[in-house]
Amino acid sequence: MTINMKEIEKYILGETDKAFTCIAEEDNQQVAVAMIQQTELYLDILSQDFDPEIYDNQACYEAIEKLALRSRHSRIRILLHDGKKAAQRGHQILHLAKHLSGLIQFRNIPNVYKDRTDTFMIADRIGIMHRTDGILTAKVNFKNWPKIKPILKDFNDMWEESEPNPEVRSYI
Repeated sequence: MTINMKEIEKYILGETDKAFTCIAEEDNQQVAVAMIQQTELYLDILSQDFDPEIYDNQACYEAIEKLALRSRHSRIRILLHDGKKAAQRGHQILHLAKHLSGLIQFRNIPNVYKDRTDTFMIADRIGIMHRTDGILTAKVNFKNWPKIKPILKDFNDMWEESEPNPEVRSYI
């Protein structure tokens, strides 16, 4: 099911258990921002090169900044396949991470997971935006613990095996 993006404000993180599909670049961006704006503490992102078409914009910058500053317990973790691309592009979130050192963490995906092609964003361990085929089509649900549980476990395993991203670190 696809939704009318004018209705996105009706979707509440942790409450609305209704799956839908995002196809267009602008829709993916709007959904990501809407979900991040509702995130209280935890944001986990797995991406090839930090998807500039989704995350490199002013609205996302402001949502992530607000999340990072919301609580001393906020945790923003970003695993990248290619942090060098994001650093070379001058991604806005990298600028933010420079100013909020330590509140936004970037790491390289471990080599053992390099063949993984899906990308996702998990908000507060309950909402997910998941792309499985490397294109912009995303499956989204603002409340889907059964689907998120194994994906979050994979993310945590990758995070534990990962190391700080030197390309991003040198930029920050």
